[in-house]
Amino acid sequence: MSKLTHNQIEKVISQVLLPFYHVKRDMPLPVGERRSENDAEHSWSLAFLACCLAPEIDEKFDVGKICQFAIVHDLVEVYAGDTAVHGDPQHILTKNAREAEAAKKLAQEFAYLPWITQTLDAYNRKDTDEAKFVYALDKYIPVFFDYLDKAQLFKERKTSLEKYNRELEQHRKKAHSHPEVGKYYDEVRELLNAHPEYFYGG
Repeated sequence: MSKLTHNQIEKVISQVLLPFYHVKRDMPLPVGERRSENDAEHSWSLAFLACCLAPEIDEKFDVGKICQFAIVHDLVEVYAGDTAVHGDPQHILTKNAREAEAAKKLAQEFAYLPWITQTLDAYNRKDTDEAKFVYALDKYIPVFFDYLDKAQLFKERKTSLEKYNRELEQHRKKAHSHPEVGKYYDEVRELLNAHPEYFYGG
């Protein structure tokens, strides 16, 4: 018999679930209406793609665990906000500290829902193949979106292909947290490199 109260359920909906829809990402959607993607949409996209690909990449994967990791992977952004890969360098430098504080706040505010903290901690440890796979795939999706969008965002921001590649040096290393995802990531980057005209000055 559940011991949860209506107020406890309302709290997680009003303070986590709904605010997640209002965390705007730097990434615009590449097809259809041109608007910023939000964290809820991004997390669903990652969960969907990860669950689709996982059985084809490694039959030993726990797909349920993968789905759970994808759902919570950006949950700290409810309090910490999004940190854009191509954003302000000073903001990027504070990412780890902001997200650590956000994780503590989630743990304190929602101690009565231990799944949140347990799943987030398990993902952040990156000590399972499932966590590494989700972490890597999270880096693959945005560059694929850049390709589908013909890097329109970067032309608008007057970002050259050279600067784009420079800003993604660490991003690429993260994508190689899982070798199979790393291969797909590199394929998309090669497609982008073949089209310098997509970028400013190309």
